[in-house]
Amino acid sequence: MFDYQLKLSKRRKTVAIKVTPDQVVVTAPYNVCEVALENWLKSKKDWVHAQRNKLELSPSIQKPLHTRSLLVFGSVYKIEFSDIIKPVLEHESHLVYLPEELRQDRHEFRRAIIEILTDLLCSYLELCLERLSEQMNCHISAVKIREYKSRWGSCSSKQALTFNSLLAGAPKHMIDYVIVHELAHCHVLAHNKLFWELVEKHYQDYKSARIWFNKNGKKLMIE
Repeated sequence: MFDYQLKLSKRRKTVAIKVTPDQVVVTAPYNVCEVALENWLKSKKDWVHAQRNKLELSPSIQKPLHTRSLLVFGSVYKIEFSDIIKPVLEHESHLVYLPEELRQDRHEFRRAIIEILTDLLCSYLELCLERLSEQMNCHISAVKIREYKSRWGSCSSKQALTFNSLLAGAPKHMIDYVIVHELAHCHVLAHNKLFWELVEKHYQDYKSARIWFNKNGKKLMIE
């Protein structure tokens, strides 16, 4: 069998199983027959194990407060707390120093991490966005950085670009793909043949980049 947490509900009429990375939760009607429930769960043992295996193999989001680590441009940086006022990054030693006071404040800790990634991405965009926009003959009206949950960037009909701050955790050549992708939208808003031909002209290996984000995008997310 397997260990699980049982939740009884007076409103529920059927039994359901939810498998998460941390536990298995079984929700059942309040008057469920315990023998019947145990027999049914035994029949689902292989399915539960299969779901657990999938979760173990699939990428998981970053939990920097617990792991004391953070992805920065594709590399793992170690997080250390120190008696400093503002966060400090040491790229040569792959270290991120945070103020000691953030250790006990989960909300402020996460906010500081997002600010770090936002600043890093902003600096990188300043280095290459002008060159790529000139190369692709794009006239950008505005550039913003914010945290998205389900997209890496966007381009409005007025050619205003927005990039996901979490991109700063990806390798730089993958960020380049997202930049080219959004700049291509300055000419073609739809994801049609003409759009992908334009992307390929300026980023030949775009198919591999798309596969990379499909496989690894979740790793860039922050708990």
